[in-house]
Amino acid sequence: MARPLVPTLVLSALACLVTAGPAPGRTKTHTVHTIPGPDPCTRPDDRAAFDIISLKSELTVTALACHQQDRYNTFMRAYQPAIVSADTTLSSYFKRVYGRKAATEHDEYITNLASAQEQEGLKSGTAYCDAFNQMFDEVMSLQNAAELADYEHSQAIAEPVSFAKCSTQPVAAPVHVRRHVVKKKSA
Repeated sequence: MARPLVPTLVLSALACLVTAGPAPGRTKTHTVHTIPGPDPCTRPDDRAAFDIISLKSELTVTALACHQQDRYNTFMRAYQPAIVSADTTLSSYFKRVYGRKAATEHDEYITNLASAQEQEGLKSGTAYCDAFNQMFDEVMSLQNAAELADYEHSQAIAEPVSFAKCSTQPVAAPVHVRRHVVKKKSA
């Protein structure tokens, strides 16, 4: 018998967040959160990674709340390489923005993401499972993993943060002038 792809620790943690009571309709929500650090903007690949991880989290919450673990495992088997790649990109983003605190901030983001999605679900009541179970069919009908981020972006999936896009204008590097002093030889 094959081991389920949903990690027991993740299921246990999310089970604490998700109650059997279903959630809200599909309304896209963003809580604006200012990200401190030297480079808080998101590049296109960062944004795609955030979208893919958000979709994965929403499907995890849905699987737990609506007893759809088999459908979640099918999703993970189909898109695991894209999800691993997105998580690697997300880790790089958090390292760039938070430095030594990257792991803590990344973990906090994932926790807040699941919590925000679960809270949106609670607002929907019994309509949650009806509204979100169809996401499994929709995601599995995508042509390829490259469509995951666009799909997430088009859906009403709660996200705990909003990010500014990085400027496309190149920043000129500061010019350092080095003066060379010539000493006169003494006679």
